[in-house]
Amino acid sequence: MTDTNYEDSIPFLVVRNHEEQYSIWPVGKDIPLGWVDCGFNGDKQACLKHIESVWTDMRPLSLRKQMDELNKTSVSETPPSQAPSGPGLVERLCSGTHKVRAVVRPENSIDAFREALERGFVQIEFTETQGGTVIGFPVEIEQSDLAKVSNGNRNGQLAIEGALTLNFQKVRCVASIDLSNLAGEGRLELIH
Repeated sequence: MTDTNYEDSIPFLVVRNHEEQYSIWPVGKDIPLGWVDCGFNGDKQACLKHIESVWTDMRPLSLRKQMDELNKTSVSETPPSQAPSGPGLVERLCSGTHKVRAVVRPENSIDAFREALERGFVQIEFTETQGGTVIGFPVEIEQSDLAKVSNGNRNGQLAIEGALTLNFQKVRCVASIDLSNLAGEGRLELIH
């Protein structure tokens, strides 16, 4: 039995953290600190589909609040001529490759990153956007190359892929992470 078949056969529940970010967790295992049960459970695909329907804004709650405050003050202070022009965030991140880093809380370590991969959900920050853009997504095991981390290595490149919705557009994140510093390159691809 492969890991994928095993994961498809066990029940999961949907969990959420204080930043209103979602993930899945096996039923019967202790929920990690900082996460709470959202009251939805089922097989892996049902839980991931539920998350996709309720997690429409990938920004952490603290960032959404901060941006709301900035919008309240800057809307009246910024003349229309100073409005940003050019491509939007999704278009910029779909163009070429960008510097990224894995984001793991509460500590940014290879062990914490390995645990996030085992849970099947990671967060990647595009570090060169204004303020950094952190996106979270379920890891698509079939499209990713996780051999380096599963063998216990602390060096080498790891390829991660996963789909998400960003600014109301379905995209796939493709990232290559260096295990020695949890940084690398990544890009978004539009899903049509």
